[in-house]
Amino acid sequence: MNLNQRIQCALDLRKQGYNCAQCVAMVFDDVTDTDADLLARFTAGLGTGVGGLREICGAVSAMAIVDSLTGYKTPVDKPALYYMVSNDGEEFRRINGSLVCRELKQPGGKPCTDLIADAVTILYKRLLAHAE
Repeated sequence: MNLNQRIQCALDLRKQGYNCAQCVAMVFDDVTDTDADLLARFTAGLGTGVGGLREICGAVSAMAIVDSLTGYKTPVDKPALYYMVSNDGEEFRRINGSLVCRELKQPGGKPCTDLIADAVTILYKRLLAHAE
């Protein structure tokens, strides 16, 4: 799938009732070599900023999960993984001004669908853009 197809798939999942974290993670099932249903279960509790607490955005949490599934095999991989996760998070913060759900959802903020699209785009550009 190209970027636009992944974004559209993520937005279709949102319409079906999946949370932001699920939408982001599930569209990378092919890249993570993880079943989409299992990804949905892994990320079910991360919506609305982790279980509705409105802390770290679920889309950001899902990026960290995709990063972990693609960049971690043993503890020696942690420094490189943390670098990847922090870069993805900083890119999301640069685009949106925050990583925190309650701050992102202030009046005038982007809708969750746009935040999902941003997270999918960040992951896609790093993981797959070179393949096009």
